[in-house]
Amino acid sequence: MKARKYTRKNTTSSVHEPAVAYERAQQSAVHQLLDIESAKVNEPLSRVDTFRKGLRKKSFDRLKEVTGLDNETLASALAVSSKTIQRTVVFDVVQSEKMYALAELYTMGIEYFGEAGFRRWMDRPLFSIGNIKPITLIDVAEGVTLLKTEIMRMQHGIAV
Repeated sequence: MKARKYTRKNTTSSVHEPAVAYERAQQSAVHQLLDIESAKVNEPLSRVDTFRKGLRKKSFDRLKEVTGLDNETLASALAVSSKTIQRTVVFDVVQSEKMYALAELYTMGIEYFGEAGFRRWMDRPLFSIGNIKPITLIDVAEGVTLLKTEIMRMQHGIAV
């Protein structure tokens, strides 16, 4: 019997699982929104290091630009004063994590509704969450999670 020789082609790896591919595309959009190198936040431990070092003011400015929110609203969402926002060059761990979570929320929302549509959605009371305006929930991590869940339900056609 003749031994077969197997060779491996030089190919770049790609993701074939739809859920994983979607998550990676989502992360890439978040990186672009916050103007962060993807290598700094594409893995959980990299994100931990990046959040510990703190996101820079340019990430906040990009988030502000994309969300269309004013300093007062973003300051409230980050649990700091608007004066602190003006003085800050590098944000602390908690503020960096909150900015990343907001960027994830806005990336999901803008992808589903479009920019103007998502801003309208954030400003209208939603029956599914007790007729509360979504924008009032962005100051609490659980609120951001709830809004992400609502968007995912709509993406999958789940009526509430």
